[in-house]
Amino acid sequence: MSDHNEHIPGPDEPSIPELELDETIAPRPEEEIADVLRAKPDFEDHSGHPG
Repeated sequence: MSDHNEHIPGPDEPSIPELELDETIAPRPEEEIADVLRAKPDFEDHSGHPG
């Protein structure tokens, strides 16, 4: 069995899925940078309280 949900188009469906409205706009550079930074968990204490 497959571990992911792969959709196989039916006879009346296009083989290439339609893009959602928000997928037609390229991401802004800061969004790409944020995605890279979120890819690695940050476990540091950023509370700023003196300890």
